[in-house]
Amino acid sequence: MEPTNITKQMIDFQRILFNNTYNAATIIQDNSENMMSAYMKQFPWMTEETKKPFNDSVTFLKSAREDYKKTVDQGFDKLEELVVSK
Repeated sequence: MEPTNITKQMIDFQRILFNNTYNAATIIQDNSENMMSAYMKQFPWMTEETKKPFNDSVTFLKSAREDYKKTVDQGFDKLEELVVSK
């Protein structure tokens, strides 16, 4: 087997590993958000103003998570380009 093919397979393996881990973390974070939202709905005295910090942090977390995924995917793409171009 050529070193290029072996390297490409290693990159593909790492990409799959990252995607699976990322998807698992996303599921856990989304479920935590859903549980916390359901918990906060049980308190009628909690207004939208008091829920705002939680909602803001969830929005920030999702945005940061998506940016992280894009950055890692771009890194894998660049790495593949380097390997294939040689």
